Amino acid sequence: MAASPSEIGMLSRSAAVSSSAGTAMTEKVDDLLSEKVTKEITCNPCGRVFRYGVRTPRILPCLHTSCERCLKPKSSGRDSKVGIPEEELVADELFAQPRVTCPICRKESDVPGSDISKLPMNFYAVKLLELIDYFKLERKGRLPCIGCTEPAHWRCIECDENYCQDHADFHHKSRATCDHRILTFKQILLSPRSLSTMRNQYCTTHNNKPLEIFCKDCNRAICTLCAVTQHKTHETKEVAEAVAALKAKVDALKPQISMSLYSLRQALTRVKTAAREVNVDSQVSSRKVSGMIEVCISAVREKERELVSDLEKKKRQNTEIINSQKELLEGELTSMQTGREFVERAFIGSEVEVLCLEPQIVAKMDELISGDCPSVNSEVDRLGFSPSGHDHIFKAIEVLGKVGPPKPDRGPRMIVDDNGELVLLDNKGNVIRGETKELLKQLKKNIIEEELRVEEEERRRLQEEEEARLAALLHEEEARLAALKEEERKRAEEAARLKALEPPRTPTPLPPRDFTVPVKFSRTFGTKGNEPGMYSGPVGMCITDKNYLAICDVHNNRIQVVKPDGTYVLGFGVTGTAVGELNGPNDICMFNNRNFIIADTYNDRIQLFAPTGRFIRTIGQKARRRAIFQQNIPGSIKKPDAMEGIFDKPFGVCVNSKSQILVSDMGNHRIQMFERNGEFCRQIGVRGDDPGQLMYPYGIAVDPQDNIYVCDLGNHRVQKYNSEGRYLKQIGHGKGENDGCFMQPRSVAVDTKTGCVAVVDTALHRVQIFTSEGVFVNKFGSRGKEENKFSSPCGITTNFDGEIFVSDFRNNRIHVL
Repeated sequence: MAASPSEIGMLSRSAAVSSSAGTAMTEKVDDLLSEKVTKEITCNPCGRVFRYGVRTPRILPCLHTSCERCLKPKSSGRDSKVGIPEEELVADELFAQPRVTCPICRKESDVPGSDISKLPMNFYAVKLLELIDYFKLERKGRLPCIGCTEPAHWRCIECDENYCQDHADFHHKSRATCDHRILTFKQILLSPRSLSTMRNQYCTTHNNKPLEIFCKDCNRAICTLCAVTQHKTHETKEVAEAVAALKAKVDALKPQISMSLYSLRQALTRVKTAAREVNVDSQVSSRKVSGMIEVCISAVREKERELVSDLEKKKRQNTEIINSQKELLEGELTSMQTGREFVERAFIGSEVEVLCLEPQIVAKMDELISGDCPSVNSEVDRLGFSPSGHDHIFKAIEVLGKVGPPKPDRGPRMIVDDNGELVLLDNKGNVIRGETKELLKQLKKNIIEEELRVEEEERRRLQEEEEARLAALLHEEEARLAALKEEERKRAEEAARLKALEPPRTPTPLPPRDFTVPVKFSRTFGTKGNEPGMYSGPVGMCITDKNYLAICDVHNNRIQVVKPDGTYVLGFGVTGTAVGELNGPNDICMFNNRNFIIADTYNDRIQLFAPTGRFIRTIGQKARRRAIFQQNIPGSIKKPDAMEGIFDKPFGVCVNSKSQILVSDMGNHRIQMFERNGEFCRQIGVRGDDPGQLMYPYGIAVDPQDNIYVCDLGNHRVQKYNSEGRYLKQIGHGKGENDGCFMQPRSVAVDTKTGCVAVVDTALHRVQIFTSEGVFVNKFGSRGKEENKFSSPCGITTNFDGEIFVSDFRNNRIHVL
């Protein structure tokens, strides 16, 4: 990513100060400053703090500020199966793009040279970031004075330097600098005007010449020599004069901008009012619809009850007729059956008795034969329902009403009444009858009156709206002026209070650690077990962006994150071979202060996890030894393209300043380097014992210059390479128990302040300290189970406070020194 020399000079100090703070910038600096400052240093679209190199604040032509990452288009040509997905990375290269869309106002603008890094930088936000870093260090007593080692509490605005109390007094009394403004960091952050004065910027062609001239043709600042040489035919002005002209132009446009802002606010108010009216109209209309439908439903139900009542009445009538006929027929049937049965029984008795009954029997038989069947009507009226048709019902439902604008009053008009006569309906709804000619004259007169009435009502409405608008504008302006006065009063009171108070004296900031003196054990935490905060074989460690300690708990196949005092924070990882599962995690490091990179040793891969323990991506696969070595001859390997991303027991992992991932491939006797997206970059070392060759490499670390330190366990030494993988030197005198000698070194760490290299001498149960040139400095530790002794130490790291953490493998604990 390209940046101008002035941008790099501006941000170099801020990057150096905030490198150890990481994402901790988001914490509130002070209750008084947080609301005012946090908004200025935060990217509005993504809500993250600006950061040079990744989230550098860039000003778009619409004058909105956004970080480069929010302006970068989403890439679509990456191989997500091999590399780390771009959304999980903190930074990536910017792609060339001729136009960019503002994330805030969505306006498109041209990009100079199709390069986002050429957009102007928001120097105000960058300066705030730098001052906040200084302010945090000053509160902790770690900001050194430019003239001594005492803590600095004052800053000269003109010189852009930090001073202690004594040097601030001397600087103020000096004849050359007596007119300089010397303020505390809190006073500077409270007064934005103080940020307008910055250290002079110098010409990149003539390094000793300040930028005092502004070239309008080239639209950039130049020095006086450039003005008379390269820009002598261009239109130039002094920087102060150009700034004054620009300020006057801006001041002249302010009233118009104020009116535009007012118009926008009024339009927004009208839109909000319309939104409320839409909601109210919807509710009212919904109630009307519901009421009308209820009326219709009630009418239909009433008709239903009427029809059902008629049906029941008709049913009762038919039932009565049928029952009476049934009774009559049943009586006749019973009488006839009784007579027939008597006649049949009469012949069962004596013949004399039968003959005596002859008259009765003959008469009964004649009666039965000649008897007529009573007349009954067995066919009654059938019950049924004959609907009158559904078409007219559906048409009636359609004309119930429709959703839309309210129907306006139609005013005076001619209508036909119920008698078929043409009548006039005037403005008040009165019906006027008469001859057609007279009605038309009256209609014309009423229409003119109605138009005049509508026009008068519209004029009155517009006048009331204008009066309300002016009253609202006046009220808004009065409230704004009152708020400005109140804010200015509070700011003046706070500035006066801070000025009256002398900044408190804080302890001298911690100097770089002196490793030549005996190292004292501070504390120990951890015991053997599988519960949170307990360990079973702690090995590799790293420091998170919150100054927490992440520990590889190898036999429990998990990662534990604890505070510096050992308090458990979180843990993740389960035993297994599937993605996201662990089998012997031996080392861990932070990727861009965000994600965890873990050497999953016995699964022969590297895994990437989010800070919460969520699995993200895997790099590498299991080695095939016949594809790596030919006949097991030392130094004999296949072509590099056949070995890219192939691991055999990766034991160490670290990340350099370019976000490149370095892995110690122990079984393949080499170091593999990958780009931030997981693509293979290069290989360092082959099997052997010559300088630059490796035999079972374990721990790995990098220094601020990206030099690489590798624990060459099989050769009992530590080897140093440059960032390109070229061999530089050996640290240690080989195998032995003397100072400077090793027995299976397994872990290495570099102190960023002193450059000293700490090596864990595992088999001798100690830690040795060397300079970056390999000179022995000190050692500490011995074998044992006591509080200040080790038993096969396997990991080492340092935190932001300069404390040293050593993982005691067989004692299942962590030592803090």
